[in-house]
Amino acid sequence: MARTHISEEPSAYYPPRARWWSRLFFPWFRLQRALHLEKIHSPAGFTAAETVLALLVPGLAFCTLGRRILGRSILAIYGLSVPVYLVRLGLAEGNIAYGLMLAAHATSIFYLLSHWLGQLEFGAKLGLAFAALLLVWLVLYVPLVSCFQHRIAVPLLVRGQVVVMRPQLVPAAVRRGDRIMFDLEEARMGQAHGGGGAVWVRSGVGWGPVLALPGDRIQFSTNGFSVNGVQQTNLAHMPMGGELVMATNRWLSGRSLVSIRMATSARETSRR
Repeated sequence: MARTHISEEPSAYYPPRARWWSRLFFPWFRLQRALHLEKIHSPAGFTAAETVLALLVPGLAFCTLGRRILGRSILAIYGLSVPVYLVRLGLAEGNIAYGLMLAAHATSIFYLLSHWLGQLEFGAKLGLAFAALLLVWLVLYVPLVSCFQHRIAVPLLVRGQVVVMRPQLVPAAVRRGDRIMFDLEEARMGQAHGGGGAVWVRSGVGWGPVLALPGDRIQFSTNGFSVNGVQQTNLAHMPMGGELVMATNRWLSGRSLVSIRMATSARETSRR
C-alpha cells in the first residue's frame, strides 16, 4: 500500500552515506589518530578561526576575552610602531619601534597561551613568556624583516650616517651617478696599475656612486679620468694612464676604483 500521506525524509537514526570524495581524507584521519591531534582543541571562548587571528593580530586575544581597553591599547601601540619603524629605519627610533612591535605581539600570544593552558606557576609563566617572545621573533619577525630588506629597503651605516638602500633586481635600470650597495664575497689581492705595489680589496658590503656602465670607455691620465669623453676628477688608487672598456655585466663604482661583476644589489633611496 502506498503511503502518500507520509513525507519521505532521511532518518536521523542512520548516518549519511559516505560520498565519493570521502576517501581523499582517509590519510588525514590516519595522521590525526597517529599524532592524537583530535585531543587538541581551541582555547575556551575561541573558534579555530579566532585562534589563528589571535596569534597573528596583537591585542586580539585580550579583546576576545573581554579586556577590550588593554587589547585596543596594545593594538594602538603596534599600529603606531609600524610607521615609525619604516620611517626611521636603521636609526635608534626605528629599533625602539621594532622592539615595541615584538613585545606587543609576544604579550598577546603569551596571554592567549596562558588562558589556553590554565593556571600556571610563576616559573612556568616566565618560561612561557620567554618562549612566546622567542617564537614570535624567530618564526615571524626574522623572516619578515629579512624579506623586507631583500625586496623593499635595507639600512646601511656609512661613515656614521644611515643610508637606506632600495634593492634593485634589474641591472639594466642602473644609471651613472646612482649610489649603489654591492657585496664582495671574498677578499682579493692584485697588482696596482703601473706597478705601484699591491692592492688588497676586503670582502664585505661596499657603497659608492656608479662611474661607468657596461660598454663604456674609460681613459686615465695624471689629471683625471674620462668616461666616454666626459672628464672627471681622479679617485684614490686610479692609474695615471691607459684606458679600459667595461665588459658585459661589469660596472665601475666607488669612492675608490672597484669593478663589480653583478650590477648592484641596491640603489639609494634616501640618506640621513
